[in-house]
Amino acid sequence: MENKEILCQAQHIAVIGVTQNHDKYGYKIYQKLKELQKHVYGVSPIYNEIEGDKTYPSILDIPEAIDMAVFVVNPKLGSEYVKQCHDKHVPLIWLQPSTYDDQLLSEIEKANIQSIQACVLVEADK
Repeated sequence: MENKEILCQAQHIAVIGVTQNHDKYGYKIYQKLKELQKHVYGVSPIYNEIEGDKTYPSILDIPEAIDMAVFVVNPKLGSEYVKQCHDKHVPLIWLQPSTYDDQLLSEIEKANIQSIQACVLVEADK
C-alpha cells in the first residue's frame, strides 16, 4: 500500500511531539491532519492544549483507539513512545525525517509495529 493511501485510510492519528510553535513540524503536521478531517490527538508532556484542543501527556492517556502515531520527536525520546504504542496496540508508526535512527527502527520492529519513514506534509499534498 502506498504511503498516501495509508494516510487516507488512517482516521484516528496521534501526533507525538505536537507543539504550539507555528513554525515547527509538530504544529504544521497536526494542523494538516485536522484539515484532512482526521481525528487528531496531540501528545506532549509540555502542553495541555493546542488552540483549544486537549492534548495528552502520553499516548496511553488517549481514550480512543489509534490507527497511527506520527513521531515528531528526537530519536532519543522515541523509545518510550514505541513502548506506549505497543501497549496501546497502535499498528503503525509514521516517522518524520530526522525522528529515527537504526536503534529506534530496531525497537519498532521488535515491538511488531509497522513503520513508515516519510514526510506527512509531502504525502498529504501528493
